[in-house]
Amino acid sequence: MATNLANEARGSFLLELLYFAGWQLRVRDGEVARIHAKRAGVELEVTGATLADAAGTVFARAMRSSRRRNGGG
Repeated sequence: MATNLANEARGSFLLELLYFAGWQLRVRDGEVARIHAKRAGVELEVTGATLADAAGTVFARAMRSSRRRNGGG
């Protein structure tokens, strides 16, 4: 079932950090974990074997997209 992170943090520290940094997150934790993240025209769609795997991947991609947008790296 998809959920909005604003209603349920789901216990993932990395997802909480993204949420507080202004990312809109939709999380689907089933047989395959899926996270959709959106902020300032950037959209990311990540899947993983577990929610922790997907959260780590989306966090890393979000940080790279933020640096590019702000002129760094």
